[in-house]
Amino acid sequence: MQVEIGAAAAQVQADIYQMVRKAEQAGLVRLSAGNISARLGDGQAAITPSGIKYDRLRVEEISIVSLEGATLYGPRPSSETPMHTALYRAFPWVQAVVHTHSPYAMTFAVLGKEIPAISLETLRVGAPVPVAEWACPGTAAAGERVVAWLRSRPELRVVLLRSHGLLAVGRSLEEAFEFAYDAEVGAQIYYQALQVGEPLVLDAAQVAEIHAVYGG
Repeated sequence: MQVEIGAAAAQVQADIYQMVRKAEQAGLVRLSAGNISARLGDGQAAITPSGIKYDRLRVEEISIVSLEGATLYGPRPSSETPMHTALYRAFPWVQAVVHTHSPYAMTFAVLGKEIPAISLETLRVGAPVPVAEWACPGTAAAGERVVAWLRSRPELRVVLLRSHGLLAVGRSLEEAFEFAYDAEVGAQIYYQALQVGEPLVLDAAQVAEIHAVYGG
């Protein structure tokens, strides 16, 4: 049985739809790979559906789920719903989650290799960006791995998912998107630098100086 949704939930659906368009243009999601969600009130979240290609997605097909994973409205939600809801349950400050299959982040995810602090983009997301221990996509364990990393390193905003992709969290949809985008840019820079030499990793003093200048 599905519930009716109010104006606030409908607005969040529209916001997610627009963010999908933006993420698709940025190369962070493609076809139906990757997923985006945002917290709603009353223990609910809106999330992209399962298996619907993003170029065919309609606003009303953004699913509404409880934070326990029950579908309240719309088609079958993303298979990664357990990962998203685990983050909302664990961290009240998390208002949005962006999970990408962006190529450079995935490259390091399949290598099991963290992305070090090499640039402003990587620092912004809390680098070094770790690779979470393996968990099968679509399982609650995938969310638990990310929760564990964010608890151990509160400055982190992005975690690589082993052999899978990238997950970014934020206090808004825009912020989560920006973290995912910055991480992908940082991964690309790191990959390209590795092709021609040994990238210079910022040391603790340099990181502290950057944070002092930028107020981070």
